[in-house]
Amino acid sequence: MALQVGHGRRCITPPLGIGMVGYGARKEGAVAVHDDLFVNAVVLDDGAAPVVLVALDLCLLTLDLAAEFTQAIGRATGLRPERVFLNTSHTHAGPTVGGFGDPTETVLAYRAVVLGHIIAAVQAALEDRAPATFGAGSAPLDIGCNRREALPDGKVILGHNPAGPTLKQVTAWRFARREGPAVVLFSLPMHGTTLGGQNRVLSAEWMGMAVQYIEQDRPDVRAVFLQGCGADQDPYYSKENGVRGTFAEVEAHGRRAAAAVAQALAGARGLEALPLRTLRRQIELAPKDTGGKPQGLTLHGLRLGDAVIVSLSAETFVEYARHGMAVSPATETLVLGYTDGNIGYLCTDNVYEEGGYEASTTRVAPGSEALVKVAMASLLADLVSPGATGTPP
Repeated sequence: MALQVGHGRRCITPPLGIGMVGYGARKEGAVAVHDDLFVNAVVLDDGAAPVVLVALDLCLLTLDLAAEFTQAIGRATGLRPERVFLNTSHTHAGPTVGGFGDPTETVLAYRAVVLGHIIAAVQAALEDRAPATFGAGSAPLDIGCNRREALPDGKVILGHNPAGPTLKQVTAWRFARREGPAVVLFSLPMHGTTLGGQNRVLSAEWMGMAVQYIEQDRPDVRAVFLQGCGADQDPYYSKENGVRGTFAEVEAHGRRAAAAVAQALAGARGLEALPLRTLRRQIELAPKDTGGKPQGLTLHGLRLGDAVIVSLSAETFVEYARHGMAVSPATETLVLGYTDGNIGYLCTDNVYEEGGYEASTTRVAPGSEALVKVAMASLLADLVSPGATGTPP
């Protein structure tokens, strides 16, 4: 049987006044909307058991909230947890859905609305299924760089470090369907932080603008962004009179990303779309602080014929994406962060000695890098193993 692909989308723009997340010093709520926020659901079905990729224009979900959403999707659709991927775009111009501390009544009400729209988008994607062929491509894209900037005195700040590790490449997966628009997944590891903490206007940031521009240029396409391992990557931004970034820069980044996706699709090569398999595992990482709780990191894998996705439930440094691509036995590999919840920063070991914001706020102890990389390699190998039979019971 041919792979079937379906797409569903619902608007999740919150009411004005809601609290925003991404900058701890920003205490006041949203005052306007620059562009709407959405949930997108993409169903992949081999005729046996569907898989759904849910992409949310939100900063993050806690582990508990992601589990709650996944269970609710399962009750509504019958999809098992390992068949559901929840990825957040990590926009810092979006609303909170709570999960940290006691949420307000407004946040609780919005959370319920978001969950309802997630379920509706998944159900719409299930109803929208149609046979599809699969292709993938990549193209260079330079809209940002490593953000760990070392000052002359050795102090590491959040700035711009063009010489630091990065991945200036957008990856695009195209599902050309016999009926209805093509569905395009695209990914780049890059924060949604063109705008700073002074911003109180809701936006899906450069990622959402890229979706808009892709679809404006190609009305026969439905574009969906999946966030990669961008914990140490920031977009370029201006800074005048203490104000970081402008919406003109957000839009410019989105336009450049859309052009890169078009280039990637123009050079895309056809790939086998089956078999369809998922694997989900959790490893325990030691806490950074004495007396802290061990952190459970979820690794979630999807095989789609010649291609694989491996995702991590953390704000993950780009080096993990580079590692996954290097060790993967698949023809095409996409490594995602911010998926199925978020345990906070997943740094590389060198960061602890260098210091800086990520090292001071991570909950994970140094020495975790090797454990995570081994687990990634094992998951990738098992996904493409000829003896693998898909998701274990």
